[in-house]
Amino acid sequence: MEESNLRYSSGRNYSWAAFLILVGIMFLLNTTGTIGWGIWLYIARFWPILIVLIGIRLILGNSLVARILGMLFTIVLTIGAFGVAYMQFTEKGFPFLPSKINDWVLEGGSGMFNLGQESVEESIILSSDEYTGVQERSLTIDVGACDFKMRDDDIEEYISIETKFPKSYESPELEHTFDKGKLDLTLTGATAKAFYLFYDESKYDITLGQWEIPTDLDITLGAGKGGIILEKVPVKDFWAEVGAGKFNIEFNVDTIPTGDVRLTVGAGEMNLKIPTRVGYILDYDLGIGSITMNGGEISGVSGGRGKYTSGNYNTSDMKINIYVSVGVGEFNIDNI
Repeated sequence: MEESNLRYSSGRNYSWAAFLILVGIMFLLNTTGTIGWGIWLYIARFWPILIVLIGIRLILGNSLVARILGMLFTIVLTIGAFGVAYMQFTEKGFPFLPSKINDWVLEGGSGMFNLGQESVEESIILSSDEYTGVQERSLTIDVGACDFKMRDDDIEEYISIETKFPKSYESPELEHTFDKGKLDLTLTGATAKAFYLFYDESKYDITLGQWEIPTDLDITLGAGKGGIILEKVPVKDFWAEVGAGKFNIEFNVDTIPTGDVRLTVGAGEMNLKIPTRVGYILDYDLGIGSITMNGGEISGVSGGRGKYTSGNYNTSDMKINIYVSVGVGEFNIDNI
């Protein structure tokens, strides 16, 4: 019996145990809100490490020394992958690392950490000559894993889009129709022609022109990261949804939506910046995620359905109603 137990003990796989512990710690950080769930889309890029670890195990054999070395390799490679994923997900370096190393990782490690495919670049422009008499505009955007930016500017075009996407993807498309003074625009992001074990980000740099035209916005961001800064375009209805990515939205006093504001956060993070003078009522449906204001918890906001009224709502000359649904992700309101 003692000999049988010794053989069983000597065959234990320390590497697999160490890997499960590290993955479990990451899940714990996700469920406590320390790290957003969207990090797993970045971790997924490093799936080939599993093949490397299996190869190391086969080379080293099954001796006690080999299993200890295999466990050390597993810990180092797994923590390294998690660390790089964390830096690229949060766009922040580690304070204990030299700035050169942080910059190198954040810039993609000379291509090592991007696992990118060959890309193509395209421009999509809808000229003001295409339609005349536009009195209002509606823009619907549905993009998947991407780096997304949108701003407004004093340009003649109704919309200008600079895109970059993998060569193996279908090109993004902008559909547009015009009826009774209303211009409807729909941007569909680049899509993969085949199945891939990890996603590859496309990039969209969008500029809204003709900024005197009242505009409805409906934006769906799957994963990756996105940012909107609007300074002049008068926004009416504003709907936005983020899946597992990070989405930053900023309005000033000229662009605060005058209609419905509906925001949905799945496993990602959404940050909304509005002027301090704006009062708001927040109708929310909160799962196990979090809703904060200026980075801190909002008093009285808890899981389930509820309503929160900002302290300046009754005295403010600018008011908005915000409807937000949060699953396991994060939603934050910042004052600017």
